[in-house]
Amino acid sequence: MYSIFLVDDEQLELEMMRDFIRWEEMGIYVAGVGINGKDAQEKIQAIQPDIVLTDVQMPFMDGLELARWVREQYDWMQIVFLTGHDEFSYVKSALHVGAVGYLLKPLDLEEISGVMARVKQKCEEVRLKYKSVQMTKAKLLKELLHEKSPVRQEQLTAELRKLERGGASGPSYSLALCSADRSASGINGGEPDGTGEAGSLEAAISRLPEVTEEYFHAVRKDAVVAVLQEGELAIFIAAEPESGSQPAMTREQWGTLQQTVRGLLGLSVTLAIGNEAVEPAGIAQLYERVRSLRDERFFLGPGQILVAGDVKPGYRYGTLPPFPEQAWLEALQQLRSEEAEAMLHDYLINVRQLRIDKSLVYEWAIDLLDRLEEQIHCPSLNGQAEPVKRAALYQSVYDCQTLQEIEAAIWRAAAHYLELLMERATDKNAKLVHQVCQIIDNTYHEPITIQSLSSQVYLSPNYLRSIFRDKTGMTIHDYLTRIRLEKAKEMLADPSLKVQDIAQKIGYESTSYFISLFVKNQGVTPNEYRKNL
Repeated sequence: MYSIFLVDDEQLELEMMRDFIRWEEMGIYVAGVGINGKDAQEKIQAIQPDIVLTDVQMPFMDGLELARWVREQYDWMQIVFLTGHDEFSYVKSALHVGAVGYLLKPLDLEEISGVMARVKQKCEEVRLKYKSVQMTKAKLLKELLHEKSPVRQEQLTAELRKLERGGASGPSYSLALCSADRSASGINGGEPDGTGEAGSLEAAISRLPEVTEEYFHAVRKDAVVAVLQEGELAIFIAAEPESGSQPAMTREQWGTLQQTVRGLLGLSVTLAIGNEAVEPAGIAQLYERVRSLRDERFFLGPGQILVAGDVKPGYRYGTLPPFPEQAWLEALQQLRSEEAEAMLHDYLINVRQLRIDKSLVYEWAIDLLDRLEEQIHCPSLNGQAEPVKRAALYQSVYDCQTLQEIEAAIWRAAAHYLELLMERATDKNAKLVHQVCQIIDNTYHEPITIQSLSSQVYLSPNYLRSIFRDKTGMTIHDYLTRIRLEKAKEMLADPSLKVQDIAQKIGYESTSYFISLFVKNQGVTPNEYRKNL
């Protein structure tokens, strides 16, 4: 829709125009009203509507004078006059100051609709021209980001100057970089997350330039948005002559941009902002400074607003501190996961504090993951895991935008290793417990102790007790008792066997002890059980 600003010194007529003309049906909405030219000036400056519909004769500043001011300040705005005097002199004056048309009082709805159709066509032409100019500016400014030749810089500056409204003597720009935080965005696997309009991360990133441009248009900032690569934008904001040393945008306005992108696209973005305005010849150097500022995301995490001056430059170490890799791997191998996780976390805190060059961190992470992969696929794990291609390993690290993500990637691999180790330990323990059960099943009639069993499976008595209870839910003694009593019940079916003989056959020298166990487990004596068979 297009916006219209209404100006009339007759309050009743102004309210009638605002409230009773069906602007929405014409694709237009009323952005504001003014009661004379002076009143309208300040409001038009703030609102910057697409269309100004103004009465001609008004006190303080008439419509013709207001139109001249609008044409000087905003040559793209469309002006329509409203007059009660059907005289050629007014029409001629209106057309002389660039009006698209005029309307006579009292207003006729069909006439309004016809005039507004022409006005909207002009508005669309303005928008298309504006888009074309912005695209050309973006191309020129992107080239200036890397251009070192003063001659070429001057050529590009001259081309930019031609695109400035009113033939500005020389444009100056501040620069910001807007980078999508892929891992911190609320979109997964191409499915809508319910928080934004986009259905996938790729779709959201493709709409990022459009949403950013719309935001700057809404806050009335002359900004050029250029796509540097997928998910990264350069935002050039034209300096306003009257702004002095004031930044082009406040931190709150940048925060609102972040919230807008999050709300519409489900994307988290990091903003690196170089507030200083420079001539085109200085854009390449400004870009290097802002890009260095953007790289602080690696250490500080996603969703930051990084303003020049906030981050203090410090010494960056060129070598990594030693990582206790052997101790870390041993902690993993011994299933001391909390200790291993803490070792990794503490080390990367140190890396963050030292501001180690991120290329060194990437190389270290890849090497560490490579050695961890070797551990995962060593023969002792019996090839339980599918090997990971080194290219995929590289990609998983280089896709990380922050130190936090690198830590998470390493720990995911470590957790996978721990899972395999635990599965191996679980399988081994299950086999050992099964072996113990078989020994008991075959030798229940012999004297059996925890020491004799543990020596046969080469485990300590305490560890054997622990894994047996873990796998079976009962103690070794309970299992032995259950097996012996089951055998006793089978033997009680033979009337030729005495109770004391059965006790000895299942491994109990004391008949009375056997009877007490039987009663405790079956609720009846052996003889009573035999009678009920």
